[in-house]
Amino acid sequence: MFKLTIRRSFPFLVLLLLVVFAPDRTHPESASSTKRVPPRFTNFETGANVKSLAFEGEVLWIGLSNGIIRYDTRTTEEHRIYTSRSTHGGLLSNGVYKIFVDRSGVKWIGTYGGGLSRFDERQWTTYTPYGGGNTGYGAGWAQYRTGSGLGDLWVYDMLQDPRGALWIATWKGVSRFDGKRFRTYTTDDGLIDKWVYAIARDVRGDFWFGTEGGVSRFDGKRWKSWTHKDGLGADIGGDASSEDGNYSHHGGAKENRNANPNFVLSLAIDRSDVKWIGTWGAGLSRFDGKKWKTFTAGPGSIGGNFVHALAIDPKGRLLAATNGGISFFDGRRWTTYTTADGLLDNNVFSIAFDRKGNTWLGTWRGLSKMEGG
Repeated sequence: MFKLTIRRSFPFLVLLLLVVFAPDRTHPESASSTKRVPPRFTNFETGANVKSLAFEGEVLWIGLSNGIIRYDTRTTEEHRIYTSRSTHGGLLSNGVYKIFVDRSGVKWIGTYGGGLSRFDERQWTTYTPYGGGNTGYGAGWAQYRTGSGLGDLWVYDMLQDPRGALWIATWKGVSRFDGKRFRTYTTDDGLIDKWVYAIARDVRGDFWFGTEGGVSRFDGKRWKSWTHKDGLGADIGGDASSEDGNYSHHGGAKENRNANPNFVLSLAIDRSDVKWIGTWGAGLSRFDGKKWKTFTAGPGSIGGNFVHALAIDPKGRLLAATNGGISFFDGRRWTTYTTADGLLDNNVFSIAFDRKGNTWLGTWRGLSKMEGG
C-alpha cells in the first residue's frame, strides 16, 4: 500500500491528504480480460461531518456541520470558507445539510435552523418561514404573512423542476419556490408525514418525497403513499444512538434512537424508473411500482442499514452511502468499500461525481475521492 501524507493547517480546515490503493476484490471465478481495477482513495480530513457535496464544474462545494468549503479540485489546497460570521449573517446557520447548484449556477444552501440561503457569488439572500432577503433586516428584508414563507427553518433536500421552480424538503412539509412565492404542501394536502428528508422525480414527472412516516408520490394533483405495511423497509430493531446525530426534532421531545422502516432518509430513481428508498436502520428498499424488495446489511448485500444518501453514477450503477461504507449495485451484485479498502470513514453521508468519472464521498471525518472501482 502506498501512502502519501500532506498536512496543512487552516483556521477552519485541517487538510490531510492520503492516497490509498484498495486491495483487488475481484472474485477469482469472475476474473477475465475485463477484470475490475481496484479503486484508489484520496482522503481529506475536514474535522467535521460532510453532509453534502455539489459540483460546479471543477469546483466542489462541501457542506459541513460547521460551514461551507468551496474547493478547487484541480489543486491540493485551493479553497474558500464560508460561515455565518464570514458571510455577515448571509448564512444564518453553520450547520449545512444540503447544497444544490441550480442550472444558472446559483448555490442554494439548506441549513439546520437557519432556513434556506441563496448565493450567486456576489450576495447572499436568506429565506425563512417569517421573511426573506438580506439579513441586515432593513429595506432589503421582506416579511411574510403567516404560512406564506418557507415551510420551516430546517431544510434537508432540494430539487429543481423543468420550469425552474425549487422544491424544498423541510421539517414542516415540502415547499415549492418559484423565485417569488412559496407554496408549502403538508399532511393536510396528502403528504404522509410533515418531516421530509428526500426528494426525487421519476420519468413521468411525478415527485417522490421521503418522510419520517413513509414515502409519498405527488403527480401535481393526487397523492399516494406507502409505508412499512406495504413493504417499505425491513423488520430490524436496535439502538441507533451510535449513529450520526440524534435527530431530535425541535419544539418537542420526539427522538429517533431505534431503527424505523418508515423513516426515509434518501431517494434515487434509476434509468429503469425503479425507486430506491434508503431508511433509518431498516435497510434499502427497491420498488418497481408493484413489488417491494429490501436489502439489509450482510455478506453479498448492502454495507449498512442506515442509508444516508443514494445516487446513480454515470455507468448507471446505484451507490448507497451507509453506516457501513459505500455500496455499489450493478443490477446483479453488491460491492462495498470500507476503511479496510482506504475509505476515510465507514459512516458515509454524501455522494458526488466529477467530470472525470471520479466519485467523491462525504464521511463523518471528511472527504474521500474514489478513482476506479
